[in-house]
Amino acid sequence: MASTRKTKRNVVLMYGEPDRFSPLLDGEPEAAAAPVTVKTKVWRWKQGAAWHFATVPKAQSAQIRSKVTGAKRGWGSVPLRIRVGETEWETSLFPEGKAGTYLFAIKASVRKAEGIEEGNTITAQVFLRT
Repeated sequence: MASTRKTKRNVVLMYGEPDRFSPLLDGEPEAAAAPVTVKTKVWRWKQGAAWHFATVPKAQSAQIRSKVTGAKRGWGSVPLRIRVGETEWETSLFPEGKAGTYLFAIKASVRKAEGIEEGNTITAQVFLRT
């Protein structure tokens, strides 16, 4: 089981898991001050799969799209920080193609810390990097 710790930014880091998205580098901008609030339902990639996701509703996806500046990462992903309850982590939003929305993965450690299960409705604070 991976252990967690909180950095000075109160971001959960996972030990024993590879860093998929590196933390902010020197000279890279901080996250925007005002987060976008997202209320959404947690869903599983497919029956029995471990991956859990949340879809950002269309209105908030449009709001995020209008605020995104600079280069995007692979597959049009947008790097950011997300807070659910007391847990905050770095991840990316991924576009959902024709739907015009974004989605994000919810780590197992976050689900465990916050008591999140498939089908739960969560409220997330999305902090964009500007």
